[in-house]
Amino acid sequence: MRFGYRDFILLLLFPVITIAGCEQPKVEFIFSEKTNELMPAAAKPVKEALVREFGNPLALTQFEGLPTKFGDVEGKVKSVESTGADAPLIRFQTTGLENAYDKLQGLPLEWTSGKAQGQISRIKEYNFETGIIAVEKSAEIDPQPGDTFLVECTRLQFGRDLYNRHCMHCHGMSGEGTGPTSRYLNPPPRDFRLGIYKYTSTKSTDKAQVHDLERTVKEGIAGTYMPSFKLLTNDEVSAIVNYVIWLSIRGETEKKLVDELFLDYSQETFAERTSEAGGETPEEVNEELKEYMELDFPDTLDFATSSVAEAWEEANLEEALVIPESPRVPDSPESRERGRKLYLSDKTKCATCHGPQGRGNGSATQDFWTNPVTNEKYPNRGLHDIWGNQLPPRDLHRGIYRGGRRPIDIYRRIFAGIKGTPMPAFGPSALTDEERWDLVNYVMSLPYSK
Repeated sequence: MRFGYRDFILLLLFPVITIAGCEQPKVEFIFSEKTNELMPAAAKPVKEALVREFGNPLALTQFEGLPTKFGDVEGKVKSVESTGADAPLIRFQTTGLENAYDKLQGLPLEWTSGKAQGQISRIKEYNFETGIIAVEKSAEIDPQPGDTFLVECTRLQFGRDLYNRHCMHCHGMSGEGTGPTSRYLNPPPRDFRLGIYKYTSTKSTDKAQVHDLERTVKEGIAGTYMPSFKLLTNDEVSAIVNYVIWLSIRGETEKKLVDELFLDYSQETFAERTSEAGGETPEEVNEELKEYMELDFPDTLDFATSSVAEAWEEANLEEALVIPESPRVPDSPESRERGRKLYLSDKTKCATCHGPQGRGNGSATQDFWTNPVTNEKYPNRGLHDIWGNQLPPRDLHRGIYRGGRRPIDIYRRIFAGIKGTPMPAFGPSALTDEERWDLVNYVMSLPYSK
């Protein structure tokens, strides 16, 4: 049977019907390749910790200390439905959730009064119109009218649902940048798990501010497949960014845990240590790992989560912003000429990458550069970003500035560089404020020059 264009359109219009009884694939966050390269006994606690602290895509979890808005909502049991002795669920009607997000299934519910106080239930069913919630029945869970509870992560769930609808097909379920459409895109979608975003208003060592990511979602990124989502409301954009930051924190926590273990407990290291040259037995290595997990791993986990959370909090402080010391130098022929000389000078070496005339064809594009992670040469000539993607320098004559085309945007690229790329920072110790503005005026004049 031939499958034609009409059949393809019908598949888009009418989703595939799930046959009752067929088991659906389990939806989980993806662990990094480096995590899976650990010894199984080292990888298992890392994976368990991440699931415990962050949950999975259909059952999000929160823990204290993160700078994201989880959106907890208080509710009260109004009445309890009678269920049979063999029924696995207990249903109760609620009040207080009228303004909550309408899709609460899968979220944690913490009992704050009554017999079950302090217990956590997972919401199995929720009817927004009637306010009826169903949770698993147990000896500890026996809700009575008047009992109060807290539904956790409603804000996070709202962002997750929006992310899955608008972002996941490119950026992937875990924010790893390998969604179903990512293979067709160049440049590839951003992998959020490193917590690094190129186009920010912050200094080179600071993370992106919330408004940086909101602006990217609203405006898109010029010259890429990242579209503008201006049709979304401000609240929807804010919820998506909140969830993206949460994905970044999860990925960064994983990376810190794995980096701590990798040198001693990767599968490759295990093979070396237990070889004839290494002189250790598998039992000795496993016993050492077991002791580390019992004594040190809890502190490692606590430090990983707290340090990542602290970095995101500090990024939103005013002192993290790149703010010019003086107003923009007037855009005059004299300023552009000073900027041109700076551009060509050894002080900035802009022409090394962007080329003498700003065409993106500098000598750096012909060199074989070293990967800072592996310390090995890249297989292709030219510059690469921290994600391993080949990165042609910008052709400044095209007038396409991915981080924004306002003068302040170009100033910030010069001052702080572009995070995750070889574009260096020319902060206070490298250039004066006037010199940076002269460069801005020169760069912004190139699309209109002969």
